Amino acid sequence: MKLTQTAAVKSLDRGLDILEYVAGCPEPPSFSQLLTSLRIPRSSLFHLLTNLLSRNFLERDPQSERYRLGGEVVEIARKVKRPSLRDRVTPLLNHLSQEVSETCGFYVRVEDSVEVVASAISTQALSYTMKVGMDAPLYAVSAGKIVLSELSSENLSQYLARATFVPVTPHSVRSKSRLKKEIAQVKATGFAYSREEFTLGITAIATAVRTETKFCGAINLAVPTARFTPDRDSKFREALRRAAQLIAKEISRGP
Repeated sequence: MKLTQTAAVKSLDRGLDILEYVAGCPEPPSFSQLLTSLRIPRSSLFHLLTNLLSRNFLERDPQSERYRLGGEVVEIARKVKRPSLRDRVTPLLNHLSQEVSETCGFYVRVEDSVEVVASAISTQALSYTMKVGMDAPLYAVSAGKIVLSELSSENLSQYLARATFVPVTPHSVRSKSRLKKEIAQVKATGFAYSREEFTLGITAIATAVRTETKFCGAINLAVPTARFTPDRDSKFREALRRAAQLIAKEISRGP
């Protein structure tokens, strides 16, 4: 029984060697090339190739009789689960959070709200807990104001026409004129603030994440107001700018 299992494993191992070799060749290899390079006995190689061809893991050119990867390999690769956006962004947020010792998050727009896709929570005793899946109205949070600053004039006007400014805290934006002024400032500086407008005691700052072709979302820092001093504000901006570039680069790599 052990011999049968060993033989089966050896066969599988050789089959994988063939696939790896074919995949790595700059040009489709011939039978002779596979025989010489892989040092698999001729009869075993013949049977292995026959099995791989029958399962469509390999294809053989009818004219040159050389081998290339078959459609089944592509199909399996397509089914491989890619890391989610959250999984890809979280390590970068962890680095940002450690750099500034504050909570941070990545947000995307969902209709007239923004939603937390990924977050990293500060280890400080006094910190803000940002839960994945949490949403907030665009006018009330820094990431939402970034989204609004990215809208065209027409789309922004449409948003302002339908928006109802329900005060989340006593500091929340309640007028269209104030929000329009803030959005103009965001466009000029690249940064948006929410000064205890969504959570009392928390000041947030955000910036946009953009690839070369599109706006992807916003990253922010949520900081206890007592720690949000003018000198830290400039440090937060620099840290956010660097993190936004790294996240944009990661997103540009595709799913």
